[in-house]
Amino acid sequence: MQSVKAKTVSKSSNLQLKTSREFRHLLADWSDSDDLTSDEEMSLEERMHLTGRVPQETTTVSKAYFNLTVCVIASALLSIPYSFDKTGWLAGVPLLAGVGFCVDYTLLCLGETCMKLEVYDYQEICEISFGKLGRYVQALIQLALSLSLMISYQMISAENLMGILKADWVKHALDSNIPVKTVLILLLTIIIILPVSSFATLKMLGNSSMISLVSIVILSLSLLYFDLNRDPPNTIEKFGGEVFTGLGVFATGFVCHQIITPTLFSLPGDTTVTKKENYNKVIHLTMCTSFLFFVLVGLSGYYLCHDPDGIKSCPGNILAWSDPAIGAISENFIGKVAMGMFLITALVAYPLEHFSCHNTLSRMLYGEWGQPSTVFSLVIKLSLVICTTLPAIYLDNIGPLLAWAGNLAAFPLGFLLPLSLSLKHRNVGTPISLFQTIVRWTLLILAAILMLLQTFQNISTLDWK
Repeated sequence: MQSVKAKTVSKSSNLQLKTSREFRHLLADWSDSDDLTSDEEMSLEERMHLTGRVPQETTTVSKAYFNLTVCVIASALLSIPYSFDKTGWLAGVPLLAGVGFCVDYTLLCLGETCMKLEVYDYQEICEISFGKLGRYVQALIQLALSLSLMISYQMISAENLMGILKADWVKHALDSNIPVKTVLILLLTIIIILPVSSFATLKMLGNSSMISLVSIVILSLSLLYFDLNRDPPNTIEKFGGEVFTGLGVFATGFVCHQIITPTLFSLPGDTTVTKKENYNKVIHLTMCTSFLFFVLVGLSGYYLCHDPDGIKSCPGNILAWSDPAIGAISENFIGKVAMGMFLITALVAYPLEHFSCHNTLSRMLYGEWGQPSTVFSLVIKLSLVICTTLPAIYLDNIGPLLAWAGNLAAFPLGFLLPLSLSLKHRNVGTPISLFQTIVRWTLLILAAILMLLQTFQNISTLDWK
């Protein structure tokens, strides 16, 4: 859950970065202003700060690594066991490693393109490369991924609250034929999600990464506890029949390209070489740590919920798992704590993704420098909440949702676009080698083929209910 992946976006989305050429053109129009000194007296970076578009603070490598890692891990962690249930454990581990390695590589490609063009905004790079169409395509893909995550957060918050309070007790208290989950989603949305998402700033959510970290640790401990207290299944499937479905969820978990460009800009480094080294270090450490947590939670959750008879499948939210012989996770104290922490994480993550969606839509409708009126801004925010609440009420399992998000959003955003941008500008600055060109073309074609295969399998096998 990416307190998720929108954390970095929430801090930087108002501060969209422009190229040096664009800033020089913009500031040239202000050359007669008394508020600005001459070019000789003020550096380009100082003049960029005056526009309000560049973050003035830099981060450290360790802080960037911590925030990015928590964002990546938390986004789809609860659904990784669902992916292993689709792929099987023996196929799932190398597939997870392969997706993580490829995401690592495409993040390096995107960072390389950013530094070549001196552009630190994903949409800007797409517009420079492919015109307005490129900007709109990237924005729509990013919106699709963010909206999918927002829907999953509403579902997770309701499911976890239902587990903590116990569904039977809630149903008795409501004394209604309306499903308990529907009532809880509406209550949480009206009381918490909608008011917080309407704020103009989200500074109050600045510590969301720490909340997510605690949730991740407690979840890992709770799954290990239940694994140690259950009878081992007779057989555990090594290979599953829905490999491409699992790939989609893996991609949703790893892909973070939409938030990486502000992180790259804020990293320390007096030279491009130093900044690139720090960036590469952050990416490698983040992907390795994320892979370890995904494997730990994925295998332990799959071991916990695996049904050799194939009657019951692993839920998209592993915390919603229950077994008559062992009981539900919510019946154990550490399980309740894990559900409570992820409930908070989901409620914190939703406004962050909502903030990102709002800014993306505003930029599409009003351009880089325009801002919607207060009334229209509230209309956009309310519309986004409605667009996610209705699917959250209808759907029963977040697993298929994240599988489709990975297929239609994470794969284009994390593989197709970064590789295409890198190949488009391969001769800018220091040209990339022939070997690297072949590797990137190969990965681009492979990603496109896998995306098509995922689409066919998702259409034929996924059950939304």
